[in-house]
Amino acid sequence: IAASIGCNVAPNVTTKTSLLVVGNQDISKLAGKEKSSKQLKAEQLILEGQQIRILKESDFEELVKQAS
Repeated sequence: IAASIGCNVAPNVTTKTSLLVVGNQDISKLAGKEKSSKQLKAEQLILEGQQIRILKESDFEELVKQAS
């Protein structure tokens, strides 16, 4: 969805990231954590002053729907 509306979709969270969409997490892939490594990285960058918005997938889909 993101790429189809012009977003630059990247495989990693970096200092260039401005928005992270997090979906429902597969508990078996989280290695005992509650959040994905991407979300944890984004939260760390936010603490360091980066402007990153974290949205649930359902909220992102609603924004896309409202914009079209």
